[in-house]
Amino acid sequence: MPFATSWHHVPRCAMPRQPSRVSRTGAGTNGTIMTDFVVIGAGVYGAATAWWLARGGARVHVIDERGVASRASGGPGRRGVRANGRDVRELALMGHAYAIWPGLHDELGVAQFHERTGHLLLAETAIDVERARAQAWLQCQHGIRSELLDADAARAREPGLGRDVRAAVFCPEDGVADHDATTRAYAAAAERLGVAMTLGARVRGIEIRGDRAVGVTTTSGERIAAASGVLVLANSAVGDLLRPWQTLPVWNQCLQVLISAPLERVPFRHLTGHLSRTISLKTEGDDRVMVSGGWLARWDDETQQGTPVPESVDGNLAEAVAVYPALAGMRVEAVEVGHQESYCIDGIPIIDSVPQVRNLWYATGWCGHGWAIAPVVSQLLARWALEDERPLLLAPFSHARFSAQSADR
Repeated sequence: MPFATSWHHVPRCAMPRQPSRVSRTGAGTNGTIMTDFVVIGAGVYGAATAWWLARGGARVHVIDERGVASRASGGPGRRGVRANGRDVRELALMGHAYAIWPGLHDELGVAQFHERTGHLLLAETAIDVERARAQAWLQCQHGIRSELLDADAARAREPGLGRDVRAAVFCPEDGVADHDATTRAYAAAAERLGVAMTLGARVRGIEIRGDRAVGVTTTSGERIAAASGVLVLANSAVGDLLRPWQTLPVWNQCLQVLISAPLERVPFRHLTGHLSRTISLKTEGDDRVMVSGGWLARWDDETQQGTPVPESVDGNLAEAVAVYPALAGMRVEAVEVGHQESYCIDGIPIIDSVPQVRNLWYATGWCGHGWAIAPVVSQLLARWALEDERPLLLAPFSHARFSAQSADR
C-alpha cells in the first residue's frame, strides 16, 4: 500500500542559476585572469579547499557552472556527520573531523550549523548483530567511541524503535550539520580572504603544457591562468573533466531525499542508520524528519534534472516505518532529487593527482558520504597543493590502489 499520498519534488537543477559573479584575481594580457590555483567546483570541497589555500597565502579562483552549494552540497535538510559504519580507511579522517566540526562555525564567523546527536546503527538479524559487534570493535580500535547496545539498551535511547531491532552500534560523537549553511560559510570566508569566484560559467577544458596544468578555459571564452595548479572538486563532473588523462572507476547516481510534513511528535532524536535496510533518518527542525539512505530517483542527462520514482518514495517510507513504527501515515511534503552523487567501485573516494600532470589534483567518488570528512580532506588537499607532498592520511585514497602492482604489494 503506497505511503506517499501527497508530495512535490524539488528539482534543484531546474531552479534558476545564481547570477554570474566574477571577481578578477589579476588581469593579464588578452583578458586572461591570472591566479595561483584554479578550483573547479563551488560545493563544500571546492569552497573549503579554496579557503585553506588562501589561508596559506595563495591567490585562488573558484569556478562553478551554477553557483555555491548548487548541487550535492546544498538543498534542504541536514547531512550526517558520522563515523558509525564507515569503511576502515576513513576512520582516521573521522577522528580528526570530530575535533573540527563543533567549533567550525566560530572559525568561519557564522551561527552554529553542527549538532552532536549521536548515531545508532541498527541490527535486526543474527548476522546483523555479529556485524554490529565487529563494527563496534573496529571503530574502537581506531579511536572512535563506539558501544554495542543490546535491544533493551537501544530502546532505552530510542523507545520508539521497531520490535525487530536486536542490537545497535552507538557512536555518541556523531551528529548532523546544515550542509547548505556550511558550504556558504566556507565560500564567504574564502572570499573575505580574497578568493575570486566565477559562477554560472562552464569549464570547457583544462590546459596542459608539458607536464603541468597551466589554466582553465570556459565555454564563454574566458581563460583563467593557474601559476601553481588546478584542483578538480566538482563531484559528479570530475570523471568527464579528467577523461583525457585518467580513467576513474566511478559513476553517478541520483538519490532521493524525503522531507516530511510537520508531525505532532518526532518519534526519535538520534541520527539513525541500519546494517541491512536502505534507510537513514534525521530530525529536521522541531517537527519534521528527513528520510534518505540510497533510494534512486530518475536522472535525465539532457535536462540535468532528477525526477522522483514513486516506488522509491514508498519503499523508503516503508523502511522508515519498519524502524520507527510511529512514522506510519507520515505525509511527505517534498522529494529532493536535484543532484547526482559520485560513486566509486570500492565504496570510498579517490583523492589524488593525475600521474602525468604534476599539479592537477582531484577528488570524487564520495559514495554519498563524503560530507563528514570534508573539513579534514579539504585542509589536506590544500596542504598537498601548497607543499607538493601527499599527506599520509590521504594515501589510502590514491588511484594506485586499483592497479595490479598495488594488489601484489
